[in-house]
Amino acid sequence: MDHHMISKRSLFICLIICFMGYAVTPVAAETPIADYIFETIEVPGIDFLEIAASNDFGDYAGNTRSADGEKIVGFTLIDSVFRRHDFKGSVNTFFYGLDNTGKAVGHYKDADGLYHGVILEDGELHRYDFPGAAETNIYGISDETGALSGNAVDAEGVSHAFSGDLKITFPGAVQTYGDFVNAAGAVVGSYVDNDGMFHGFIRNPDGSFNTIDLPRTPNLAYLFVNTITDLGIIGFRAKAVNDILRSYILLPDDTLFEVRFPDSISTVVRNVNQDGSIIGYYDSTDGRRLGFVGRPATPLSEGGFGNVFSMHLFKGLNMLSVPLKPTVHMTARTLALKTGATAVIALDTAEKQFVAWTPNAPDAGFPIEGGKGYIVNLLKSRDVVFTGTAWTDQMQTAAAPRAGTSSQTWAFVVTGRLNGNPASEWLASAVENPASEWLASAVENPASEWLASAVENPAFDGYQVVVRNLRTMRTITTSVEGDYFAAATADLARRSVVEVGDVIELHVVGPDGNVESNTVRFNLTHEHLANAVLSVRLDGIGKPDRNQLLQNYPNPFNPETWIPYQLSADSPVSVSIYDTTGVLVRTLSLGIQSAGFYNSRGRAAHWDGRNGNGELVASGTYFYELATPSFRQLRRMVIIK
Repeated sequence: MDHHMISKRSLFICLIICFMGYAVTPVAAETPIADYIFETIEVPGIDFLEIAASNDFGDYAGNTRSADGEKIVGFTLIDSVFRRHDFKGSVNTFFYGLDNTGKAVGHYKDADGLYHGVILEDGELHRYDFPGAAETNIYGISDETGALSGNAVDAEGVSHAFSGDLKITFPGAVQTYGDFVNAAGAVVGSYVDNDGMFHGFIRNPDGSFNTIDLPRTPNLAYLFVNTITDLGIIGFRAKAVNDILRSYILLPDDTLFEVRFPDSISTVVRNVNQDGSIIGYYDSTDGRRLGFVGRPATPLSEGGFGNVFSMHLFKGLNMLSVPLKPTVHMTARTLALKTGATAVIALDTAEKQFVAWTPNAPDAGFPIEGGKGYIVNLLKSRDVVFTGTAWTDQMQTAAAPRAGTSSQTWAFVVTGRLNGNPASEWLASAVENPASEWLASAVENPASEWLASAVENPAFDGYQVVVRNLRTMRTITTSVEGDYFAAATADLARRSVVEVGDVIELHVVGPDGNVESNTVRFNLTHEHLANAVLSVRLDGIGKPDRNQLLQNYPNPFNPETWIPYQLSADSPVSVSIYDTTGVLVRTLSLGIQSAGFYNSRGRAAHWDGRNGNGELVASGTYFYELATPSFRQLRRMVIIK
């Protein structure tokens, strides 16, 4: 792989001029030319650069030649670093999609001439085949859901579009080709009819179809729809017989524009971004194939593209409100993907506490609403484009940039996942020793799989994680959903809430108030503060790593007390109480206890202050001992009357 840095980009700023020197069909001549300001994207030493995809952060992916020039391979251009990617053993490797996390997708051709999907994730290439397909071509990936889109070819050689797990066949089509899916779930692609003619299509979220055709061009060799934005702007390319390949932009009001890079032989638009800018590649007159980005020369709202708002966010913590109502409902996850945030924090006004979403969350998080402020943390400054319509139901607030100095970490999230056994042990016990016939029947012949699933994949709903900063002694208690938790804190006056070197202490509490974990501590580093996130994994929930006898409470007491303890393995347990002379006062036989934490009043050993004869003992100091076949520990307690 190459690791060349881009030295510069050659900037072409001009109005679109008439295309000259090529035979054009009357239809092409009648199509107005879109007015863009173009910028060539080049990599030193590379004369073949097909840019096929971009993300919201100005990163690119596409296709180039291998270092030896013998084959086509995929490439990524992320943070201005160019890398080639070649699936091992492939004839060629192609990239056509790129999401905001840097995941690139496409397909490769194997030695037998068959195509398989390929996914680049964390620097590694992985094969993907659509279920049941003989061949798979991936052309897109959704930022919102992570769903792949493209073509799936069956054993008979018939191509079907797909998006996620959904296979799509245009009604009556001989072949159906898929390409891209937008946030609303609208899928675009192309199909071939019974007469061999190409048409574009939109498969709407409700399952209905719309056809896309190039007006008054009956002699099409092919037409392929590449992209659709959330606002419904469509990009496609087509070639008429005896004409060059041309690219088009179709606006939601059915206005059609041709796109031409100035003085190019041909122009291919591969993607339309939310702000109306386009990316693709062109063939130059000197024989090179280069990438480009084109930005509308007129304001988008005036050009039929919809409302657009550009916002500059700084490295570190920012407070913002979403300036436009998105065409598709926005969540914490989609806001994080759009901004590149390591965390999104909101104020829950009902509960009067901060809530957070982090990338390790199992769901999309809380909804993003108009007129409300959200805290996002970025690892670098960037411009973010919002599209949509004006908010109508909420009082819109201005987007607020980050305030305060960069050294202040005024918001922070402690997040993680729990692993272990929930305290509701009756479920596992009932499965092993079903006391009623319905339960035994359910285990042997489950009508619903929730029971077995609950045992194999325990959820910790109802649990809470207690987080404490030992420097400030600020404590946050947050609920667990499934096995995930996120505890957030913020100071809206932009004063620091954590510092490097702070010790963060955590423990887990069950639904009945019983402590269900050992107390663990973590030291905050510069990296934690840069991310505004401490991500942890709490193992051994419900099962201590060692036996231990804890201090009774209350202490001193009168007349009763509770004696907490923990067991690392199932064991018979007894607690013996002695006076200061060593005389046995009382033995509490607790029987065989399962491994776990016995801390709450409902689970700890209880002593009512009486001896073996039922008489209240005198004031003074006493000793209590926890005993199992392999463990003994002694502590002191005091009765005051």
